[in-house]
Amino acid sequence: MVTDEALMTRLRDIAERIDPVPDLVYELGRAAFSLRSLDAELAELVDDSALHTDSFAGVRSADSAVRMLYYESSELAVELHVTHREGRRSGLGQVIGGSATEVRVESTNRGDGQTVQIDDLGRFDLADLPGGPFRMHLLHPGRTLVITSWTTL
Repeated sequence: MVTDEALMTRLRDIAERIDPVPDLVYELGRAAFSLRSLDAELAELVDDSALHTDSFAGVRSADSAVRMLYYESSELAVELHVTHREGRRSGLGQVIGGSATEVRVESTNRGDGQTVQIDDLGRFDLADLPGGPFRMHLLHPGRTLVITSWTTL
């Protein structure tokens, strides 16, 4: 006898094979989900060392690489130094010209984002950054949320 769960699984597999969900539906869903924080201020990526291939040749080796990202909004700027070593990414960052108390990393590859505290000098340390698209949410109670633009590592 076939259980309801097994029957539903089989029907789901048949439906996915015959009439798969178009990629556009997934893209529109992700775009709609990003609208949930419309009142946040966007910090645009204004400089990325990956675009300056010759300038940073000295900081790269076969085992590690450093990528420097710089974001700006009207309230503050964020500098992030991403180190990629032995398949892992970590980041050292600093909030400049404004204040925030914590930073939360959001990734399309990982459901659970990491949240770290920002010290009195605006510095923070991200121990394990995910590969792929990510963005940072800079939080400060009583102030406008600042969110960086999506960047792919």
